[in-house]
Amino acid sequence: MDSSMFLFYYSIAMQICAILTSACCLASYLVSRNKVQLYCFAGFLMYYADCMLVFRDDYVMASESTVSHEAFFIGDPAFSIIFGCATLMSFWLMVCAYVEEDSIIVRFGPAYLFVGASLAVTLFLPQGYVHMFVFYSLREVFIAWMLFFAAYKYITTEDNRLRLRLSRFPKFYVLLWVLLLAVVAENGLVLLLIGPGHVDIPLGFFPERNFAENLLALVCEFVALRSSLTYLSVRHSEPPTQGGDQVETYIDHNLVPYAASHKLTPRETEILRLVLLGKDNQNIAAELSLAPGTVKVHVHNILKKSQKANRQELIQDYWDY
Repeated sequence: MDSSMFLFYYSIAMQICAILTSACCLASYLVSRNKVQLYCFAGFLMYYADCMLVFRDDYVMASESTVSHEAFFIGDPAFSIIFGCATLMSFWLMVCAYVEEDSIIVRFGPAYLFVGASLAVTLFLPQGYVHMFVFYSLREVFIAWMLFFAAYKYITTEDNRLRLRLSRFPKFYVLLWVLLLAVVAENGLVLLLIGPGHVDIPLGFFPERNFAENLLALVCEFVALRSSLTYLSVRHSEPPTQGGDQVETYIDHNLVPYAASHKLTPRETEILRLVLLGKDNQNIAAELSLAPGTVKVHVHNILKKSQKANRQELIQDYWDY
């Protein structure tokens, strides 16, 4: 298989991964009503559209004599800005939803800055590899802003529940920084130091970004896909009320953070787990060798601390956590 065919299938594979992840996030949103999943769906769908734009540029425009000799080119800056902004804004809104940021300026201000900066680069910076480097690096700046903002919220928040949520993915956070720096480094190496025209392989068939960015996308898709499949494996139209291996695994995974965020005692945490498994006070009392009245008091305290009116609201709140 020659390099052109390899890159053809490579591009197709990137598109399939994006649309598959998008579809799973949509399905997860429909059963969980979690806005984080909704924004992930939109983000990966827009990333799929962005990949399709690259695919069009590579296999249609690359045949034109004006661009066929260029290793990298911006086929359609307007569409690149539109889809790039749509993709990044979807993920930015996902971050805002996750950290519970409600400010309109904070949520939508970055979109105006990104579009304005992209238009300024397109209109005023001379065409060339430096122009391409700056144009695409604006995307990395946007992603860096998301990561800095998440760190800022973690450091400054006084909400223990939010801090616990943000501390769930330390390895993923560090990996995002590593891959983001790799994207900038690869763009700088190829566009500024080597020059694509000096590389004797058909780089015009590569996506307009780089392999590091594709790897960054795949890592995000893996995390989103795993989260979506977890939701889909344990959720139905209503939160599960009967235990099972998958249900118990998911409950145990989130039990400690949820209990800590609501300041539950160890005994209350233990009883909460059994409530989530669908057991009534009588069965809980028998399993823990407690009086039914004692269990009733603990359940009342759990509902009070979580600010829920009944068991169903408590279970719903846990699965939406």
